[in-house]
Amino acid sequence: MKLAIIAAVVSVATIAHAEEPDYITYKVRPGDTIDLIAAEYYGDHARTVVFIVDANKWKTYRKLNPGERIRIPVTREITIAKGDTLDALAKQHLGDASRATYLAQYNNLQPTDLPAAGVVLDLPFHITHTALSSETFAQISNFYFENAKQAEVIRLYNNLGDKTGIEKGDTVVVPVMSVHVRPERLPAPDADALARRQNHRATNDGAAAALPAARMAAMQGNYGEIAKELGPFATKLEFLDQPLLDHIGILLGKALVATGDMAGAKTVFAQVLAREPQRTLSEYYESPKVLDAWRGASGHVAGEP
Repeated sequence: MKLAIIAAVVSVATIAHAEEPDYITYKVRPGDTIDLIAAEYYGDHARTVVFIVDANKWKTYRKLNPGERIRIPVTREITIAKGDTLDALAKQHLGDASRATYLAQYNNLQPTDLPAAGVVLDLPFHITHTALSSETFAQISNFYFENAKQAEVIRLYNNLGDKTGIEKGDTVVVPVMSVHVRPERLPAPDADALARRQNHRATNDGAAAALPAARMAAMQGNYGEIAKELGPFATKLEFLDQPLLDHIGILLGKALVATGDMAGAKTVFAQVLAREPQRTLSEYYESPKVLDAWRGASGHVAGEP
């Protein structure tokens, strides 16, 4: 194991814009070892003890003393707020908007997704590698992950163009994309984040329960009933996941048009478009009044320039 030189070559990166550090402080218990702690937090200690050793600036693997406090690098959770985008979150928490691709990948999303308010995203932690000699990205990947698969990620994450490595003294940020801390070991969310999470859950549960009756009312042409069923969600559309946002937002907007509330329809359509800017309506399926409200919310009609 290369732990003897770890302190000389890596350090856990502190992201300047992050609200919380990417480590927690842990009080060592009798019988604890670095391996056991790594397994407790990461599951697979064989590849992850290096991160704990480095976070504490130790020169090598060492025995732990009960009662001492050590740093454990952890993935962090952020709770989406209204208007958040992956680009903005990547810039704030990962230091560069171009890293939105990796934030999306880490959370099984597409880079163009706009998650609902209250959705929880995980942030990978970083390490900063300083080369002691000329090193390729494949060598760096092998050092940390025991394979070369992350070489391309390291290059792209650092915007290093067509380079294949770095020279002595150069540094490179290595995102730890293969590690997730066990959920039960993550710090508890603050009150605002918890409230958004609860609102997200309650809004989606309520919308899913109301949608069947609203659809039945639509089949019967009873737009007043649609507005009654879905109206409570008009100010909570930012909390709705796809495809509930699409179904409820469009259906409610149409119902508001039918009941003469054009201003309300435009407001609802605008909320849909804020999350689905590429969404279009068709003149073959929608009434002229619905299309007018849609255009009034800056929505695009299929076939129009």
